[in-house]
Amino acid sequence: MRRATGVHALVACGTLSILLAACGGRVPLPTGIADKAPTTTASTTTSAAATTSPAAAPSSSLPTLPTGATPPPTTTVTTDVAATSGNPTKQSILTAYETYLFDLSGLDDTLSKAYIAPLAAVTTYRLAEASVRQAAALLNAHEHGVGTLRDDRITILVPSATTADITDCQDEYNFYPVEDANGSADPFVQRGYFAGAAQLVFQGGHWLVDVFSTTHVTCNY
Repeated sequence: MRRATGVHALVACGTLSILLAACGGRVPLPTGIADKAPTTTASTTTSAAATTSPAAAPSSSLPTLPTGATPPPTTTVTTDVAATSGNPTKQSILTAYETYLFDLSGLDDTLSKAYIAPLAAVTTYRLAEASVRQAAALLNAHEHGVGTLRDDRITILVPSATTADITDCQDEYNFYPVEDANGSADPFVQRGYFAGAAQLVFQGGHWLVDVFSTTHVTCNY
């Protein structure tokens, strides 16, 4: 999702846009929402260049989201043979990334804190925190997302044993915010198919999405 004014854009180690980007360690869940994350079953992969950095400290002012819809107990990610070439490492990377897109969509669609735990299982701390702040911004604006953020034309690069880079074409035409009151699409959010990128890091035996970005560059989905 991106606003024409640029509210939704790239975020690298900060908050803005879909408010996504992070440089940190495996996520310590905010107090009170450390629900057990559902099991993830998948064989998909994504890659993104990221720099490993120290774990970020939890924010004391993280917004509180309401209790709402519960995520499905199992998230299944379909293997993209063209992207992974049957490489187990790329499959693990893709699984983490596609699971992130699925849980991010669920978080924005439901604004339920129940989605934080599964999302936090595949992201570094700052990216998870930024995602929660994005959901809180939608809540405060009396909006919510609809649809699931899907992607295509995925390319995965693994420049080192601990970093991965992903580029893709993201469907932001069918994933967008609407008004709570009447379900009308937010007129300030640009919809379409846009080039995206992500960076992942390998920490604690897991691939974690560390930076997520979107652009205004259109692509063929």
